[in-house]
Amino acid sequence: MFLGSVMKAIACTPNQCFDNELYQKGVIEPARRIRQLQEELGDQPPDEARMREALELLFRIFETKGVDPAEREDRIKEILAKSRLEALFPDLFPLPR
Repeated sequence: MFLGSVMKAIACTPNQCFDNELYQKGVIEPARRIRQLQEELGDQPPDEARMREALELLFRIFETKGVDPAEREDRIKEILAKSRLEALFPDLFPLPR
């Protein structure tokens, strides 16, 4: 559920990056790593380290896509709330701008 929500956030955020090389390194490669985490885990929930890795990759993707900082924070909060993980990551907020 958590990694699926992360992937959904990636797919649902508009892209403002039109540099193909930057997009490859900052969006495609991190998204592939998140998919790899999903495959490695199968039906098992991710541990804190893998969730943190996925969130760090998501931050990188949002930065590369040029997602507005307020929208970034809203999306991250939504993912954590949906997964009931707000208490696990209190150090994430406020997000760097």
